[in-house]
Amino acid sequence: MPWQKPVFDTARPADPGPVGEKGVLIFSKTNGFRHESIEPGIDALRKAGKEKGWDVRTTENGAYFNDDYLRRFKTVVFLSTTGDVLTPEQEKAFAKFVENGGGYVGIHAASDTEYGWDWYDHMLGTHFRDHPLYPEHLPEAEIITDTQTHPTTKHLPATFRRVDEWYNFKQSVRGKDSIQVLLTLNEATYKAVWPKAMGGDHPISWTNVVGKGRVFYTGFGHTNETFTDQYAMPHIVAGIEWAGRF
Repeated sequence: MPWQKPVFDTARPADPGPVGEKGVLIFSKTNGFRHESIEPGIDALRKAGKEKGWDVRTTENGAYFNDDYLRRFKTVVFLSTTGDVLTPEQEKAFAKFVENGGGYVGIHAASDTEYGWDWYDHMLGTHFRDHPLYPEHLPEAEIITDTQTHPTTKHLPATFRRVDEWYNFKQSVRGKDSIQVLLTLNEATYKAVWPKAMGGDHPISWTNVVGKGRVFYTGFGHTNETFTDQYAMPHIVAGIEWAGRF
């Protein structure tokens, strides 16, 4: 995948016009590694949105993050964003959006985003550290459902298996503030010789509450197949609905 030189958007994009009651903004700007799964993810979320009655808009323009535009949406999806993608003013607008009740959904590399923004790190609870490279980059692993009563997990079995790029995070989010762990990666079910995994406690999907806003993050999403997977895709769709209070 190509790496991109950091570029910041300051020119105000075209007005999105009226947005429906279930407005979803998909943001997929990359100022770092760009995942091939972004475009299949956008297509799948547009299709799901049509079925669910969402008004889905997409952008890679950080200047969309202003009070006027953001207030028209119920939730914003960071779809494998990477690097520093927002200016300080755009960051301020987004923090205000979430704290005032807007939803945030982070998919996969959304945790590889905005390392220098303390508010974002607090919202997520952690950041990406690294991922397996040896002996496998994309190992199959078991996922444990921590709670089957949450709207994003009620369709999931107690355990299931998936292939993905299993992110290691700088620290576990378990026990932090208002974070609720939804899914945990069972590190005993795959080999991670280099780099090492997280030492046994490895949340992979969770929620948070920041101000009045709802936050949902999942490490799923490196592979195109994520967005057709019988477990991962409904989990993501339910995360959008939960964060947006649909």
